[in-house]
Amino acid sequence: MKFISFDKNNSAEILQRVEKYIEESDCKEMGLDISSLNIFDASRVILVSSAMHYNKYPDGKLKCKVHTEGIKNLISGYTTANLEII
Repeated sequence: MKFISFDKNNSAEILQRVEKYIEESDCKEMGLDISSLNIFDASRVILVSSAMHYNKYPDGKLKCKVHTEGIKNLISGYTTANLEII
Protein backbone atom coordinates (compact mmCIF):
# COMPACT_ATOMS: atom_id res chain seq x y z
CA MET A 1 0.00 0.00 0.00
CA LYS A 2 1.26 3.42 -0.94
CA PHE A 3 0.82 6.29 1.51
CA ILE A 4 -0.46 9.60 0.20
CA SER A 5 1.57 12.41 1.75
CA PHE A 6 0.84 16.10 1.81
CA ASP A 7 3.10 19.12 1.43
CA LYS A 8 0.65 21.62 2.82
CA ASN A 9 -0.65 21.94 6.36
CA ASN A 10 -4.13 23.10 5.34
CA SER A 11 -6.57 20.43 6.52
CA ALA A 12 -9.40 21.69 4.25
CA GLU A 13 -7.25 21.27 1.13
CA ILE A 14 -6.09 17.87 2.30
CA LEU A 15 -9.68 16.73 2.82
CA GLN A 16 -10.60 17.87 -0.69
CA ARG A 17 -7.72 15.84 -2.14
CA VAL A 18 -8.63 12.80 -0.05
CA GLU A 19 -12.29 13.01 -1.11
CA LYS A 20 -11.30 13.27 -4.78
CA TYR A 21 -8.89 10.34 -4.44
CA ILE A 22 -11.53 8.13 -2.79
CA GLU A 23 -14.10 9.02 -5.47
CA GLU A 24 -11.78 8.41 -8.42
CA SER A 25 -9.69 5.47 -7.21
CA ASP A 26 -10.15 1.87 -6.24
CA CYS A 27 -8.65 2.26 -2.78
CA LYS A 28 -10.11 -0.38 -0.47
CA GLU A 29 -6.88 -0.08 1.51
CA MET A 30 -5.60 3.47 1.73
CA GLY A 31 -2.76 5.17 3.57
CA LEU A 32 -2.37 8.82 4.55
CA ASP A 33 0.82 10.40 5.81
CA ILE A 34 -0.39 13.36 7.86
CA SER A 35 2.61 13.49 10.15
CA SER A 36 3.22 17.12 9.15
CA LEU A 37 -0.09 18.26 10.69
CA ASN A 38 -0.62 19.42 14.25
CA ILE A 39 -2.68 17.17 16.51
CA PHE A 40 -5.99 19.02 15.99
CA ASP A 41 -5.80 19.24 12.20
CA ALA A 42 -4.61 15.64 12.00
CA SER A 43 -7.56 14.52 14.14
CA ARG A 44 -9.96 16.36 11.85
CA VAL A 45 -8.44 14.84 8.72
CA ILE A 46 -8.46 11.36 10.26
CA LEU A 47 -12.08 11.44 11.36
CA VAL A 48 -13.50 12.96 8.18
CA SER A 49 -11.33 10.77 5.91
CA SER A 50 -12.32 7.69 7.88
CA ALA A 51 -16.01 8.48 7.37
CA MET A 52 -15.60 9.19 3.64
CA HIS A 53 -13.58 6.01 3.13
CA TYR A 54 -16.04 3.92 5.16
CA ASN A 55 -18.98 5.18 3.08
CA LYS A 56 -17.41 3.73 -0.08
CA TYR A 57 -15.58 0.75 1.47
CA PRO A 58 -17.33 -0.45 4.67
CA ASP A 59 -14.92 -3.38 4.91
CA GLY A 60 -11.85 -1.35 3.86
CA LYS A 61 -8.90 -0.06 5.88
CA LEU A 62 -7.50 3.44 6.29
CA LYS A 63 -3.99 3.66 7.73
CA CYS A 64 -2.75 7.04 8.93
CA LYS A 65 0.85 7.97 9.76
CA VAL A 66 0.81 10.64 12.43
CA HIS A 67 3.36 12.68 14.33
CA THR A 68 2.20 11.68 17.82
CA GLU A 69 0.34 8.81 19.41
CA GLY A 70 -1.66 11.39 21.41
CA ILE A 71 -4.11 11.54 18.53
CA LYS A 72 -5.44 8.14 19.59
CA ASN A 73 -6.57 9.64 22.89
CA LEU A 74 -8.19 12.59 21.14
CA ILE A 75 -10.31 10.45 18.81
CA SER A 76 -10.90 7.47 21.11
CA GLY A 77 -14.56 8.39 21.70
CA TYR A 78 -15.42 8.03 18.02
CA THR A 79 -16.23 4.82 16.16
CA THR A 80 -13.51 4.28 13.62
CA ALA A 81 -13.57 0.56 12.83
CA ASN A 82 -11.77 1.03 9.51
CA LEU A 83 -8.94 3.12 10.96
CA GLU A 84 -5.40 2.21 11.95
CA ILE A 85 -3.05 4.83 13.43
CA ILE A 86 0.64 4.20 12.85
